[in-house]
Amino acid sequence: MASDGKNLPIAAGITRSIDAPPADSTVPWRPTMNRVNGRSIVDAIAIGVAVVDDAGRFVSTNSAGAVMLGAKDTGELLGVQSPFDIGADPVGADTEANAAAERVGYWDVGLEDFVMLSYQVGSAVAGGMVITFRDVTDQRRQQGRVAALARTAANMASQHSVATVLDAMAWEVQQSEGVAATQFITVAPASRRLQVMGAAGFSEVHTFFDLLMASHRRGATLATYEVMDSGRQIVYPNRKAAMLADPDWQPLHEYVSQIEWDDFVCTPLITRGKAVGVLNVYMEPSYHAGQTMLDFFTAMADQASLAIDYATLLERDRIAVRREERKRLARDLHDSVVQQVFSIGMQARALERMGAKAPEPLATDIARIAAEVAELSLAVQHDLRGVVLALQPSMSAEMGLSAALQLLVEKITRRTDIQIELSVGPELDEDDTDFIEDVYQVVSESLHNAVKHAAPSTVAVSVDISEDPRLVRVDIIDDGAGLTAAASTTDGYGLTSMRDRVGRWSGQLHVTTNGSGRGTHVSATLVPPPPHPDQRK
Repeated sequence: MASDGKNLPIAAGITRSIDAPPADSTVPWRPTMNRVNGRSIVDAIAIGVAVVDDAGRFVSTNSAGAVMLGAKDTGELLGVQSPFDIGADPVGADTEANAAAERVGYWDVGLEDFVMLSYQVGSAVAGGMVITFRDVTDQRRQQGRVAALARTAANMASQHSVATVLDAMAWEVQQSEGVAATQFITVAPASRRLQVMGAAGFSEVHTFFDLLMASHRRGATLATYEVMDSGRQIVYPNRKAAMLADPDWQPLHEYVSQIEWDDFVCTPLITRGKAVGVLNVYMEPSYHAGQTMLDFFTAMADQASLAIDYATLLERDRIAVRREERKRLARDLHDSVVQQVFSIGMQARALERMGAKAPEPLATDIARIAAEVAELSLAVQHDLRGVVLALQPSMSAEMGLSAALQLLVEKITRRTDIQIELSVGPELDEDDTDFIEDVYQVVSESLHNAVKHAAPSTVAVSVDISEDPRLVRVDIIDDGAGLTAAASTTDGYGLTSMRDRVGRWSGQLHVTTNGSGRGTHVSATLVPPPPHPDQRK
């Protein structure tokens, strides 16, 4: 950068033309620049601007810089040693690169406190060097707090205590100046329901969610859903007054009135391209979050997202390990214990044949004992095979829902010649395996009931998903004999099992007959778990 005093850095990437000092001047020069309402532009801008001599002492400062350094006026700093190191060249001999390089200095403001200043060394003028600087104390302290939490979050998440992590983070955010209360709200792993996983500032945290959803049912628009859908941070000014003036928010009026707050900041928790929750911050009255604080909220939300993601991945790994262990146990049972029990049965039959050659009453006793052992071995084999089958992963878990249902349809078609039309929504294959298994079993039980009791010629099977609200709908429609002919199944184990599976996912099951008295319609709606964090849009 030129050092003729014509262009000095006022802020990063910004230059202003200023008056050069007189060539013969021996008096320390202070830049005057153009005047704005009686003040120089240097004094009018919010960033600190100073001139320091070769020894690093203040020659002059603007008003913003004096305030930043805790001085009563600009003259108070004259001749005082500055925190700026103008001798070191952190980037080498390149003057322009050196001017653009940002350094950090510390200024003692008394009471064992200090101001952290980020500064840039500008051009040389008569009397010293021009320095532009800004206060980054809060920003750096907040970064340090985020880093400290980040160091513990991974360890806490590895212990599967995400709620503990988020509770600690909520408390940390609530300690920030101007913050009245904080909440971390996440999506429950087994449903679309929201849950408060960390909070600070409000009392009776456990009642908040029910009151929130009661307001939502009355028509209140939830910032949580809006921010999760948009994937961006939103500031809601005067939120408390707006809520208290809206009758839709009546269930929450008393709750939100327990503390003093005004603005509301909602920041999404994003993992692998998916919103998994939000960080809600309630700002104290007349305190408006600046960009530094909004960046801090974003950083805390990022750390919370990492903790959630890490815990989710660990849980999925645990599930995978348990699944492999079940498969290994099933294989060992089949290859060793089942075969040995089978051998016991064979030995019992051999003993029975040998006992027939023995004299009475010994032959009768041997035959009775051998028959009992053989019968017992068959019962144990049957039980063991049931255990082995239960330990094996389900077909839907191994193949995915679409492939498993397609295989089921092909088997039924080959066996019965019934024409089955199958349609499965593509997004379902990657969802939770427990959920997929229940959907599969509802379809399977419905098809077997239709084949067994209604003798249809065609069946239409549809499994689809909707996003607003997020629901999975299952429809099985046949043209068979109708519900009357299948009445024996209405209160049977099969229908009870279907209702239980649908009920696990906050759903409903309906079985109806067409108006003509023929054909049966089985419809089920289930609330699926949210997509896994590693499933991108």
